Amino acid sequence: MDAAERRRELVGAIVAARKDDESVVFEAANARVTYEDRTLCLSVTDEERDRLETLLDDYHVFKVEGPATRKAEPGVVYLSAVTDAKHAADFVDSLFSEVYDAGEGYDLRVR
Repeated sequence: MDAAERRRELVGAIVAARKDDESVVFEAANARVTYEDRTLCLSVTDEERDRLETLLDDYHVFKVEGPATRKAEPGVVYLSAVTDAKHAADFVDSLFSEVYDAGEGYDLRVR
């Protein structure tokens, strides 16, 4: 799957999750990102957290937030994702390629 196909799949999954008021899980490069109710949940190492902070500089609409009901576990990051589906998909794609080092042609799984 090329980058354009992958982003189309990401957009479709995000639109469907919003419409059905459900979560969707994206997996690649031994990493998992959950999108639910305009929030992304991901686990990162300290090194990945540094790369995430750099990525957030390019995507100003995404902000680190705490979980709604409890304190976040170590290494777990919640991001507000109040944006259109295409912008959210671009960000998720960048998460895998830049934060998790998945590379250009990574294999995306949607659950």
